[in-house]
Amino acid sequence: MHHPVTTPEDRRRAVTSATGSVRAEGLTPSTDYLTDAEEYAAGRITADELVQRAEARHRTPGAEQTTP
Repeated sequence: MHHPVTTPEDRRRAVTSATGSVRAEGLTPSTDYLTDAEEYAAGRITADELVQRAEARHRTPGAEQTTP
C-alpha cells in the first residue's frame, strides 16, 4: 500500500480527524494509538507504518492475513 507524501499540516489534519471520529463513536483512543499518531503527524513514521503498528496491536495471534 502506498500513501502519497503529505505536508505536516496534512498529517496533523488526518490525525485530528481520525481521532475525532473515534471519539464521536464513543470510543477512547488507546495510548499506543495516540503515541503512534503523534509519530505520524510529526513525520517520524509513514502512514504505512502507522497502519502496520495498529494491525500488529490488534492481530489475533496465529491468525493468517489473506489478501483478497
